[in-house]
Amino acid sequence: AAKEREAAAKLAIQQKLEQERLEKERAEKRKRISNDTPKRPVLPKEDPAITAENVQTMVAPLKTRTLYEVLQCSTSASRTELKRAYLSLAKETHPDALLQIGAVADQDTERRFVEISQAWKTLGDPTSRRRYDRELQAKGISSRAGRAFEGWVAGAARAMDEALARAESDLEGGKKTP
Repeated sequence: AAKEREAAAKLAIQQKLEQERLEKERAEKRKRISNDTPKRPVLPKEDPAITAENVQTMVAPLKTRTLYEVLQCSTSASRTELKRAYLSLAKETHPDALLQIGAVADQDTERRFVEISQAWKTLGDPTSRRRYDRELQAKGISSRAGRAFEGWVAGAARAMDEALARAESDLEGGKKTP
């Protein structure tokens, strides 16, 4: 009788383990199926508004400012002109100079001052300036092209806004758009 109870207990344990294994397999299968099925897209709560500020934010990484633009000089400026521009801009953005006139230096101003200082450090040294000019020439950087692209994106955004506004007004008015 004891052997029969022991055998029955082993069988019950094996059945329980098999049942748990099957439940685990089913759960994994359901999980795989739910991961394989594409999720429905979620519509935004509001229509995204395309403004001039948004366009500036989108285009900012695509724009490339040269060190000459940072110092507000032409690429043909002499070292004296570069130094004069650097000193003038440094007076406007240096944290100590701002404190003397009672202005508070924010992170933007400090970042601009660092940018101006780095531009002067590179362009003020004739050897590093020649190297920088060669790199600019090799990259073919044109600030005019960047500004033209920015203008194109802003114009495209305006045209898209106008087209969407016309379509919405046609739909609201019950008209069909061609």
